[in-house]
Amino acid sequence: MNLELTDGLLFSSVVITYRGKSVTIRNVVIDTGAAESIISIDAVDDLFHSYEPDDQIRFMRGIGGREAAIRRKVDHVRMDTFVIKDFRMDFGPIGEYDGINGLIGLDVLIPGKFIVDLSRMQLYTADSQVDDK
Repeated sequence: MNLELTDGLLFSSVVITYRGKSVTIRNVVIDTGAAESIISIDAVDDLFHSYEPDDQIRFMRGIGGREAAIRRKVDHVRMDTFVIKDFRMDFGPIGEYDGINGLIGLDVLIPGKFIVDLSRMQLYTADSQVDDK
């Protein structure tokens, strides 16, 4: 999948499915420095109408300080051809950064065996074929 370099950050998209309903979230940062992924709660309005009994409140630390997030088990997360099922994803505020709808961290990138190819500006799994351009 193609990456877009904007303001020094690598952007892509991800599909989140919860209770059979899918939402494509654009403008997520591929963040190899983040241990865990987080998606903006505003980007998934269609999936979140109320808190669920299995939701967990978590506190995350980052450049913006300490923020509360909701951890919810989703049906699956899909990036390109990689799908991770029954995944616990964090949803919460991303901070003061306009245009960023989430961060995809190592909790998704490592199991997906993703390769960040900066010469081609692509993200792909180690198992996929890459076209030489």
